[in-house]
Amino acid sequence: MAKQASIIPTAVELEQLDSTAPSEEISRPTQELIIGMVGAVGAGVSTTTTVIKNILEDEFGYTVQIIKASDIIRQNASKTKTTVPAMSGSKRITDLQAVGTELRDRFGEDYIAAKAVEMIAIGRAKDGYFEETKVPQPKSLRQATIIDSLKHQKESKLLRRVYGGIYWQFTVFAPETVREMRLKNNGIEKDKIVGIFTRDENDKEDHGQKVSKTAYLSDFFIRNDGQNDISLKSVVDRFLNIIFNISVHTPNKFEAGMYAAVSAASKSACLSRQVGAAIFSSENELISVGWNDVPRANGGLYSTDDEDMDHRCFKWGGKICHNDRKKEELYSNIFRKLESKGLLSKGVSIKNVREALIDTPVKNLIEYSRSIHAEMEAIVAASRSGKFGIMGGTLYTTTFPCHNCARHIVAAGITKVYYIEPYAKSLALELHSDSIGITDDNGQKVAFLQYEGVGPESMLKLFHHGTERKADGKACLIDKKSAFPVLPPPMDGFTTHEKRVIKHLESMEGGEVHAGGER
Repeated sequence: MAKQASIIPTAVELEQLDSTAPSEEISRPTQELIIGMVGAVGAGVSTTTTVIKNILEDEFGYTVQIIKASDIIRQNASKTKTTVPAMSGSKRITDLQAVGTELRDRFGEDYIAAKAVEMIAIGRAKDGYFEETKVPQPKSLRQATIIDSLKHQKESKLLRRVYGGIYWQFTVFAPETVREMRLKNNGIEKDKIVGIFTRDENDKEDHGQKVSKTAYLSDFFIRNDGQNDISLKSVVDRFLNIIFNISVHTPNKFEAGMYAAVSAASKSACLSRQVGAAIFSSENELISVGWNDVPRANGGLYSTDDEDMDHRCFKWGGKICHNDRKKEELYSNIFRKLESKGLLSKGVSIKNVREALIDTPVKNLIEYSRSIHAEMEAIVAASRSGKFGIMGGTLYTTTFPCHNCARHIVAAGITKVYYIEPYAKSLALELHSDSIGITDDNGQKVAFLQYEGVGPESMLKLFHHGTERKADGKACLIDKKSAFPVLPPPMDGFTTHEKRVIKHLESMEGGEVHAGGER
């Protein structure tokens, strides 16, 4: 019988790969790190970047380069209609914001990250990253690149797609009062700060800066509000030890609490956004969880288990977002009322009125949603099941509570709230400044605090990675200078990885393997 055509690489191709790679080395894990930094103006991102760089170099033996997004923007300013950014003062910040927005508008919202990828690739080739073989292959280098800093969620997503498991993202935050003080100390005029903050955190342009949405995608969250960097260094050191699996690490109470909230959010079928909440007692016992979804008769929320009785919006009433539908009706009603009263100029259309209204707080009306909010559902769920412990308890939520949820949280006796994503349209602090604060003042007000810790979506890969913890009955001792990151991906593409497996099989079996099982 004639041999079938082989789907296996030729001998020549295989000879270009390692010939005796044992199973555990076939994947050739990489040591390289790409770190993306995210943070609002004044949060101290550059300070944190320097701390990370120093620890990686001094303790882990890495070579570290920093790529400044502001340098990329400045170097490409000639491609925009905006003038070259100023070198100092508030104009430096506003010019960089304007040029960055224009670059994203013209070349794509991930443009600045793409330019960073280009710089990394060019540097890799220049510095001899590839081994001198018949077919050049990547070397395993203790090299880290830190990008300071990302401002749009598509930048983050591009880096995650390109670099996979070697990409880690850090969000750095500080209370607005601290950030404002830092800018003033750097000579930024007080009357410019509000505009800078607003555009930085959630620009109304789709291609503008979206720090709040980008921050949510991070693996680590760092509070940088101290007057020195002692606490900052301690937090960064813990996070890097977790990445490199130095000793045994487990989630602290804040990480466990936020993980419970994110897990609850995964149950939400809301067409707008998924939000989750979890309430813990003062003794740190889980009392209840909640997510935003449609309530059902006799208590609770609809779920997948309801099958043909599942009446969530994606299955019921036209399969539309009823909040959006009611808002569109509101725009139409306003237009018709203005038109009937003769208050509109000739030629003004409903489209013109709608566009004008969208730029006002009218678009942020939330009363038309069918879903109960996650925080309220967590409170209600505790009462439904007769659970005690809400008084003096802590609520973890994926998103800063709206003013409606905020007043229920206050009334329920909860003393602290931890959140990840800011919520620009919440009026909680404006309407309830008498009972809500953004600092921990020991119970004078309910403290709404940004979360610090491992990102909930990274919890399993960092705390449940399955790496051996002991050798010969003793806890493993790992040298930082030679430690690999947790679950490092292979340096080679999957097709090269396949060839390595096949070559190893041949060396073990002593023959050439062909499709169809023939030798």
